[in-house]
Amino acid sequence: MSARKKTMNKTNALTSNPPFLKWIGTIAIALFLIIFPYDRGLFNGYELGFDSALYGAMIYGFILLLLTAAFISRSWQLNSYRSILSIGVLILPLLYWLSSFQAVSKYYAVFMALILFLLSALFISGMYFAESKLNRKVIEYALMLTSYSIVLFGLLNLFGQMYYRDALWLAHDGYRLAAVFQYSNTYAGFLAALFLVSIYYAVHCIRPSARIIHAAMLVPIWISFMLTYSRGAVVIIPIMVLILIPFLRLTKQINYLLFLVLSVVVSMSILGKLTTITEAISKLVQPNEEKAQTPISLFSSLPLQSWGLLLLGMAITTGLIMLYHYKVNVHVEAKMNKLAARKWSFAAVPGAIIVFTGAAIGALTSSSAVRGLLPDKIAVRFENINFQQHSVLERLTFYKDGLRVAEDYPLLGGGGGAWQAMFEQYQNNPYWSRQAHSYFVQVLVESGWIGLIALVGLIGFVYYLYIRSFIRFPELRGSHFIFFIMSLTLLMHSALDFDMSFIFISAIVFVSLGCMLAPYSSKLMIESLTNKTKKSWQKIIYPAAIGLLSIVLLVTAIRENTAIQKYNKAFSLAVQQQTSLSELLILINKAIAISPKHTDFSLTKANWLEQGYRQIDEFDMLDEALATLKLAQKYDPYNRIIIMTNYRLLQEKGQLEQSIAMLEEGLSKFPWDINIYEAVITSYVTASKNALAANDTAAASQYKERVDQLSSEIQRRMDQLASLPPEQQQGRAFAFTEAINEAISQLEIASTQ
Repeated sequence: MSARKKTMNKTNALTSNPPFLKWIGTIAIALFLIIFPYDRGLFNGYELGFDSALYGAMIYGFILLLLTAAFISRSWQLNSYRSILSIGVLILPLLYWLSSFQAVSKYYAVFMALILFLLSALFISGMYFAESKLNRKVIEYALMLTSYSIVLFGLLNLFGQMYYRDALWLAHDGYRLAAVFQYSNTYAGFLAALFLVSIYYAVHCIRPSARIIHAAMLVPIWISFMLTYSRGAVVIIPIMVLILIPFLRLTKQINYLLFLVLSVVVSMSILGKLTTITEAISKLVQPNEEKAQTPISLFSSLPLQSWGLLLLGMAITTGLIMLYHYKVNVHVEAKMNKLAARKWSFAAVPGAIIVFTGAAIGALTSSSAVRGLLPDKIAVRFENINFQQHSVLERLTFYKDGLRVAEDYPLLGGGGGAWQAMFEQYQNNPYWSRQAHSYFVQVLVESGWIGLIALVGLIGFVYYLYIRSFIRFPELRGSHFIFFIMSLTLLMHSALDFDMSFIFISAIVFVSLGCMLAPYSSKLMIESLTNKTKKSWQKIIYPAAIGLLSIVLLVTAIRENTAIQKYNKAFSLAVQQQTSLSELLILINKAIAISPKHTDFSLTKANWLEQGYRQIDEFDMLDEALATLKLAQKYDPYNRIIIMTNYRLLQEKGQLEQSIAMLEEGLSKFPWDINIYEAVITSYVTASKNALAANDTAAASQYKERVDQLSSEIQRRMDQLASLPPEQQQGRAFAFTEAINEAISQLEIASTQ
């Protein structure tokens, strides 16, 4: 070997990424997927009770980002699409951070920016750590392990051996399976993605043990899917199959479709009996007004029947799939070789899918005989799949209202948490939904058109690069295709629901997007940029920047989580009633000092001060409570509880005019809240009576005129509700209350005297 080659090899060895860091990063991603789904799927509900678990995930993710910075510090160059995307993905959280300066909820605007940094960290880590096949397989196996564990977790709750709150979600028509997510529609979207991935594995796995595992899971997944009673996810599956099929060879297309039909048919044949048994189990296990939750033994009669039926379905499906691989597949391959050579062969299976799907939908929606084969609840839900059903009409209303918000906040949106803060001001009718029921509408509301375009542009570019690479480099194809299936299915379903508010689902999507591109990293080079970062200081800029960023983010997340822990400690002591008010105020003031924008802390402090005032009649406490609320309202002006607490304290202080002004502000932000109408009308009536007693007829007349305006506005909105389609639910009650009618009557009597 020449001296020059030896020198080059030595240099490459020194500048290559350390393999031990690569394995630590890979295992860290795998553990993230395994550890974090069991705290309500890391749901971001914009409430204090959800925040601590999310901060735990953030801290983990920012440590992972720091590890990634160390891993790429020797080799990073701005000479590939991977490098560009590793920078570009950070635009999303930066836009959320920019939107926080005009945010309507200061705390949750920063909170959402931190979540986007977490997702960006997972994306970047996936791109770099999943480059080699072995590392990528570890992440694949972790994803499948955690996914199958979630299915088993759901079944244990369904069959009564476990009780996890809302794993069986109680809807108006009975229980719907929701597993760790506590929301059945999101679980259905997750199961739809998992079902399509498992079929892919059952078709492509070479090792018999792997085939058996994935084939066996098809029936439990489909049974779980059907018991979510989700209609939207059912529609997604045939669309996704049509998208996926062209990526497969003709014989694999046939196998994929055959295994799908087989697992569905076997599952549906036992579904009716399983539904009857599980409904009986739910009556025994689920809590109600008369009893607490009572899990039952696996060896009880009903669970034994359930598990027996399920295992039978699994055995039949697995056996037939394995028999097909051993006895039939070779003959099908031989027969299809001639057909595959024809130009139209690529469209044969997709065409068959379209015909089959159309026939199935027609039979389910129009044939009572076919629907009679299904359990009653499932048959009814299939029968009601149309664009006039209430869930479709309500979602369309959400989306229209989201566009109305975007008209007022067009560029950068209202910041993280903007929908839950402002939806009542823009809503068409008094529905209650703290989620926009569409990931893309929620992003539009929170980060404006710039944020939405950046998100869609990033996702679209990732899929473009993957599909282009998949076509150009067939030698690099492999099981990484499951990341494509998983991410695209989840994104499609999240367009119709708030799946991405479950940060575990978002994490799967962003990890998958990164892992999709990882195998093609060597093929995504941009030669024209190779000479742009030749100097060592240029190569270290990006790793150093994200390393520094990860430290800042880590400190921020730890501080915010510390504030929550201090608040929880203070609240726990208050509940136990073992600590004086002065000591509690010291503790909660520490939490407020660390995180002044978290208005739950300030609200609790104000409530404690109000209670103290009522006990010892100390006006200083009332003044301090009002000052605390004033600061909180600065950070969270759309918080109804702050507004109404402010109103109540002003009333206690005897400041009627100021309390009415506070109610008017509340009315402008919550124009469908009949309780605010009631409070403001009764306050105006009191003010009018006081004015008449003081012989101030002009003021009394103004107050009466405002009451008349409010009465007319209530009637106008009631007429608006009467015009809603009969299939659409209006939401919360909105009508004249007894207190409003009584106050108006008193005003009429007073004005005539």
